[in-house]
Amino acid sequence: MPTSPKTKNKGKIKTPTPLAEAGEAGGGGGSRRSSISSSEENIIVHHHQFEDTGSEDQREDENIVDEQEGLLGQRSTAFNPMIVDDGKRKKGRIKILGVSLPKSLLYLISIPPILLLLSFFSSISITPLPKHLPTISNGTHSFYPTVLLISLDGFRPEYLKSHSDLLSNLIELSKSDIGIKAESMKPVFPTLTFPNHWSLMTGLHPESHGIIANNFYDPLFERASSTEEDLDGDEEERNNKKGAQFVYTEEDKSWNGNWWWGEPIWSVVERVKRKSAVIMWPGPPITSSGISPSYFVPYRKLLPSEKLNQIFSYLDHHPIEDRPEFIASYFPEIDQSGHRGGPNSLGVNTSLALCDEMIGKLRKGLKDRNLENIVNVIIVSDHGMAETSNDRIIYLDDILGEEGVDAIEHKDGWPSVGLRFKEGTDTEYYLNILLDAAKSSNGTFAVYTHETMPERWHFSHGHRIAPIYVVPTIGWAISDHHEHEVLFQGEYQPKGNHGYDNIFPEMQAIFFGQGPFVNLIKEKASSEVFVSQNPPILKDFPNLEVFSLVTRLLGLSNVEPLHNGTLRFWNNYLGAD
Repeated sequence: MPTSPKTKNKGKIKTPTPLAEAGEAGGGGGSRRSSISSSEENIIVHHHQFEDTGSEDQREDENIVDEQEGLLGQRSTAFNPMIVDDGKRKKGRIKILGVSLPKSLLYLISIPPILLLLSFFSSISITPLPKHLPTISNGTHSFYPTVLLISLDGFRPEYLKSHSDLLSNLIELSKSDIGIKAESMKPVFPTLTFPNHWSLMTGLHPESHGIIANNFYDPLFERASSTEEDLDGDEEERNNKKGAQFVYTEEDKSWNGNWWWGEPIWSVVERVKRKSAVIMWPGPPITSSGISPSYFVPYRKLLPSEKLNQIFSYLDHHPIEDRPEFIASYFPEIDQSGHRGGPNSLGVNTSLALCDEMIGKLRKGLKDRNLENIVNVIIVSDHGMAETSNDRIIYLDDILGEEGVDAIEHKDGWPSVGLRFKEGTDTEYYLNILLDAAKSSNGTFAVYTHETMPERWHFSHGHRIAPIYVVPTIGWAISDHHEHEVLFQGEYQPKGNHGYDNIFPEMQAIFFGQGPFVNLIKEKASSEVFVSQNPPILKDFPNLEVFSLVTRLLGLSNVEPLHNGTLRFWNNYLGAD
């Protein structure tokens, strides 16, 4: 399994001031906090710049020292590590370990290792940057092939049937000559916002990319970050700062790039000297290796129409060398309404209509700009939504007792809960109590350890995954009497939730496509990938495959990092790469 990549930053980076936003109801969705006042009118776009860590003066000083050492003859090299200048050299001879030898003999002896090293270095090939795909003109400007990835958080496939009257634009897209949809798309477990958005962006399972829940504890995380302010202070104190809580609604507890393992699509794009833009997509502004999107809009309260205007501004107002070839934008409205009122609430109706209106304006805007055959649009969701109830609550204190609940040091995730007990606690004792309770629960919840976790979840490796996980079945929730009676005042919140097993229909996600890649699918795809060919509907597939689809459409397959997607998955859809 991939592990946390550890890449040294090559320079200091100017980071934007962290911004926060109001979290979504119930803590189950993908909102992030923003400290920007809602009265501000302009969308903030950060342009990240990198600085070389060494100044010219420093480099010049180092060169002077190197030159002095060479002149004094006190430095050994790869080719003459044992040569010592004793100040008494004879013409044409040199001493090595006290033995005087002719220089000509020394040079003769040096030839084989020199040739060997030259042969080694000549065999190393430096991978060139991938060539751009050919430009395409829309009649007035040249464009590189562009991918727009849109996430409609919390959109479950069932809405396309139950709310079809509100989704005319999305349904029309799927039936158009350049449109397509999948029957559904399978999220990763746990079916939560942050794990799934980072899986979409990296092609990795949560155990591999590290974002295993919206909130979780990492016992090995070093809290000192890469910012200058956090590096001040006593070194011993910094070394002792291990163990930290990831909180998706707080930038100071989620924006450090070391939380986020793997390489996102926008980092692949930037790494090959191209431009990317990220609008509110869950993830850090800067990776652990110091790479940032060229254009970054942090989470704030923006209407779908405002985000759409931002997307078009990237396409309209930048010369080709500055225009992003990959744009990712996140829309949380459907998920937020689903949490507040449940998947069948009036709020969901309003949010579905709002997002569908945005899709209609997006399609019209691309058509008006003659970009339908230049911009590939991929519309996805991260997971679905299920209804909760006061009648479907599992109380931990009824199972473990107050003493057992008090012994829990960290509780990760929600509604599935990872448990870490305090040091010195008889963890096995409480594990057995939980296992016995699960057996007599009529299937309302299950209890797993790393050793017993279902393999299909790919959720058992890594220190971030708590040693015990309590996983409720669909629609159920883990709570305790204090939380329910005091915090929720006897009325369970949220009314809708996700985070359950990724096999449930209510947890499935959506996939829609529009653009030139759809024409390729209709032309080259094997019949095996379709549920229906008139209209064309693709079979469901894992969301991990979206990563390699985007890199392929951008011509970056040969530089994409390792991922958990299927090798050559899209060959059955698009033909051989």
